[in-house]
Amino acid sequence: MTRTVLELEQLAVATPAGRTLVHDCTLAVRAGETLGLVGESGSGKTLSTRAVAGLLPSGFRSTGAIRIDGHDIASLPARDLRDLRARRLGMVFQTPRAHLNPLRSIGDFMTEALVAVAGEKPDAAHRRAVDLLAEVGIRDPERVMRQRPGELSGGLLQRVMIAATLSMDPPILLADEITTALDVTTQEEVMAVIADLRRHRDLAMLFITHDLALAGAVCDRVAVMKDGRTVETLAAATMREDAADPYTRRLLSAALPPERDDAAAPRREDPVLVVEGLRKTFQVRSPRGRRERFVAVDDVSFSLAAGGALGIVGESGSGKSTTARIICGLETADAGTVAVKGEPWTRPARGAPARRARAGVVQMVFQDPYQSLDPRQTVRACLAEAVAVHRRLAPRREIDRRVAELLAAVRLDADLADARPRALSGGQRQRVAIARALAAEPEILVLDEAVSALDVTTQVEILTLLDTIRRETGVALLMISHDLTTVRRLCDRVAVMHSGRILEQGTIAEVLDAPSADYTRALLDSIPRPGWTPRRRLPPRTSHQPAAAQAAARIVTTGGHP
Repeated sequence: MTRTVLELEQLAVATPAGRTLVHDCTLAVRAGETLGLVGESGSGKTLSTRAVAGLLPSGFRSTGAIRIDGHDIASLPARDLRDLRARRLGMVFQTPRAHLNPLRSIGDFMTEALVAVAGEKPDAAHRRAVDLLAEVGIRDPERVMRQRPGELSGGLLQRVMIAATLSMDPPILLADEITTALDVTTQEEVMAVIADLRRHRDLAMLFITHDLALAGAVCDRVAVMKDGRTVETLAAATMREDAADPYTRRLLSAALPPERDDAAAPRREDPVLVVEGLRKTFQVRSPRGRRERFVAVDDVSFSLAAGGALGIVGESGSGKSTTARIICGLETADAGTVAVKGEPWTRPARGAPARRARAGVVQMVFQDPYQSLDPRQTVRACLAEAVAVHRRLAPRREIDRRVAELLAAVRLDADLADARPRALSGGQRQRVAIARALAAEPEILVLDEAVSALDVTTQVEILTLLDTIRRETGVALLMISHDLTTVRRLCDRVAVMHSGRILEQGTIAEVLDAPSADYTRALLDSIPRPGWTPRRRLPPRTSHQPAAAQAAARIVTTGGHP
């Protein structure tokens, strides 16, 4: 019988005010095992894991037993507990950008612990860091080592965090939604890397996720949490057949592949958005310190019909978000055209009136609503401000009436109008962000990974809400996503991007059911499903091997050759 390396028994976590958020979390993880911890947002998954790592917010306290390698941490002196956690635990967080210094390079971050804690020489630490970045699927690790967090996508940053955690070879890994920001192929690559570590090093992992399909594919067992309690623990391979608790069955039902509703919202054939020949480059540092042009968007063309829904899918760094930001006026294209309702939008709007007029036509909903909402504003104040800016309703009662309509439109309880973002769940915050965008009564809504951080039941709720809004208002949806399942649920057309270019586009049936591009087939093959096993698609690259030719081909060197 494999030994138990991590055990939680009747763990409870309470706030400084005495409110209990976790009531009874009981689970055990054996050496070489992956235990999935699933449940909706607010169920207590992350708080339980942070209690293990000693990372609870200030003033929070935990009771019950936490045992690491048989040691009850409550009985250990502070120094011994720190040493035990440092040697035995590694933790990867959901939001990597919040844990990286924006002023320091990725190389500084990757080598700091290797030099200061592991005692490696700087040159050896650099080589080890490059190998780790390549191991988690980063195709040009030397370049990434020189870049800063602000120059990398969310998916790349998460890979950096995973690589840094693995650098200390911890036997227990606490993984908190580590694949949320990753596209399906990178997710497969990362999970394959972790699977290798499990086999070769007896790595035990507590894997928090809202993706039940992924949990079923990569975990040995799955523990289900609801309202701060573990309601049942199941064998991952048979959890759909064995689930006894109604809550577990509801989660599994929400995770089922969607049924297509081809009776989509009424839409006209005339396009509300036309993009032709779009191109965008950025200046980046080369491994030799020179400035180079990186082609992020290359000859992109598509159109979006009024009342239609187009999904743009692809890996992190494929150019999806850059394309969306150009359409919304947050970036300027180097070449190509953008036309909205027949008017040229390629150049930025000049002056506040022009910018306000464009914002009344196109609105954007971002991936992380907590960062896009003002933490000081209540929901009511946030929506009232948006209404006042876009519709200039002078009487206060008219503004209040419109705020009430917006809350109702996104199915948000009116009692939450005076709450601030920190008091809302992830799904509630995203509803506020959608309501704020709808305040302008836009004709195009751009959704940039708007549901990727939400649990499966909340995802379904938000996607259903967006589809209802599209049917009722005729707003056109442009959905940027790495999740093909959510695109299939909401969109009627899809475009597949890779290395800045669109490889194929068409209806959902044409592209996702009968793809013509090998890359699209690779994306579909990477989606977790029964019987699926993650496999490495990129061979590991050691520090002395050349960077991927594909990345090099997209870089035009300034003043010479790389």
